[in-house]
Amino acid sequence: MTIKNGIYPVIHTPLLEDESIDFKGFDKCLGYYLDTDIHGLTILGSGGELPYFSDQEQLKIVQYTYNKVQNKKPLIIGVNAYSSAQAIEKITAYKGYSSYILLLLTPYYKSSFENYLKAIENIAQHSTSPILFYYFPQITGHYFSNQQLIKLLSIKNIIGIKDSSLHLATARTVLNKLPDTRYFSGLTLVYEHIAAHGAAGAICPIATILPMQAAAFFEDLNLNNTKEINKRRTVLKSVLPIANNLNISVSVQNSLLNILIRSPKPLIKSVTSPHANIKEALSLLGLPIHATVRSPLAPINYESKEKIAKILASIKI
Repeated sequence: MTIKNGIYPVIHTPLLEDESIDFKGFDKCLGYYLDTDIHGLTILGSGGELPYFSDQEQLKIVQYTYNKVQNKKPLIIGVNAYSSAQAIEKITAYKGYSSYILLLLTPYYKSSFENYLKAIENIAQHSTSPILFYYFPQITGHYFSNQQLIKLLSIKNIIGIKDSSLHLATARTVLNKLPDTRYFSGLTLVYEHIAAHGAAGAICPIATILPMQAAAFFEDLNLNNTKEINKRRTVLKSVLPIANNLNISVSVQNSLLNILIRSPKPLIKSVTSPHANIKEALSLLGLPIHATVRSPLAPINYESKEKIAKILASIKI
């Protein structure tokens, strides 16, 4: 299926208490998103604990998802690899299952941009699906210049980007030079600032918690429905602590976010794991899943559960 502009929640992978994959819970999660107006699904993204599953487990998740989703919505599948050979092998295994590949190449050793570029070119040449380049410098350690990103996005079969650097200047420069690239922000709240520049949407953890509200926010932005935009923005902002940091208030986090995204240089240098928090939120919203995560990701504690419950109780969903 052709990828649409819009909001793509990152589907979290439910686990049983022994950390094995909970496919019954996963089935319910997929159904939860398929029953909304969300524009498509992302599996095995960072929010899906991608690096913590074996290749065999990842393939099972891909196959299970495809059998459930079929052609109901576009499906983006995350691929994390350390080498071009490993990436090509995984992408080949997903042939026929994916609409698009979200490619995160994470070198074990530092490499030059020239060598990194050649690796991406090799993967794109051999990929059986169009590729979204996953720009996540907080994880890979590769902070590319705008010109370097433009080179990467000019490679044949690289049709777009998920940019988790959350940096407006980068987004605007790339969109100005490559107006046809499919530019997805890593956060719906940031997409709002680049929508007018031709951005495609967001692949976003907030949408994982509130898919209907995120999808409606996207549509209202495109219709310039100011009254509804303000309402929906307030709701989406309220769950930012669940997806980021439960110990910092909503107002402070939003103020910091506005400072960081407008900085002349990218300032976000690290990320924490919100996986257990988001799974707990989904459980409180009625999905039959546990907050269990793969070790050594941080498990949820009682205090966090209380904070998440309080946040959700304050929202009219």
